[in-house]
Amino acid sequence: MELQQSPLYVQYIKTIRWHVLTIDHTHIFIRNIPLSGTIAKIQRPTKLPSVKKLVPLLKKYRVRSVVAEAARDQDPQEFSDWCKTVQQHFKLISSPYLPTKTILIDLKPNEEEIFHSFSEAKRRAVRRAQKNNVMIKESTNIDDLIKIKNKSAGFLGFLTTFGMKKLWPIFGPNHAAILLACSSSEKSVGGVLLLFWNRIAYYWIAGATHEGKKLFAPTLLVWEALKLAKIRGAKQFDFVGVWDERLPRQYDSWKGFTKFKEGFGGKTLYYPTAMPHR
Repeated sequence: MELQQSPLYVQYIKTIRWHVLTIDHTHIFIRNIPLSGTIAKIQRPTKLPSVKKLVPLLKKYRVRSVVAEAARDQDPQEFSDWCKTVQQHFKLISSPYLPTKTILIDLKPNEEEIFHSFSEAKRRAVRRAQKNNVMIKESTNIDDLIKIKNKSAGFLGFLTTFGMKKLWPIFGPNHAAILLACSSSEKSVGGVLLLFWNRIAYYWIAGATHEGKKLFAPTLLVWEALKLAKIRGAKQFDFVGVWDERLPRQYDSWKGFTKFKEGFGGKTLYYPTAMPHR
């Protein structure tokens, strides 16, 4: 079961005003969006729900549009055929809500092996951050991370942290962790929120101030996050999303942090998509 189908995520999605239906053990999230009508999100299902069951139930809730996002082990052809059938009844939203490509790091090797899988530039950046006296500490204060992320995201940065205050108490502390990077003056200059589910650590949200970036805090944060994930029993570290060259117009602004994430090694994972590749 992937994170988006977990009972904790269902609990969270309800707090941000989505209605949840369950068909064939798959959770479906429904909400009325102003000017767009009612949409249904079917995200990372362990099993694709029966279209015969799905259609009348969604019509009951006056759903107009469907977002379909496959699980990592979903057969691409089966997913494509299922989407075509759904599209006969509802508008299939072409722009995915979840990233269609990510990077996974295997946490089974020892720390030294993981560190040496980084690019030379990333290993050097970790050492430079340590030389700059950047300290990483665990925190239980989600507000500290929200402030950092809002500041780093610039104008309308608050949109990137929507729902975090409600997510943290549901997942934390057993299924989440907050790491903060502090400068030598003990000022918070970066942070990461990790979520843990099914022995996978998710690099859910991260941010750093201009000063933090100059001190190489983001790189040190990833290294400490990997070590913490390993301690917490995770077998994989999921960077959650990178730019997908199959869909070049989607998330074009992600190219910068995609290069950052690629420097830590790992394997690329492509999710099947409902969109035609151009």
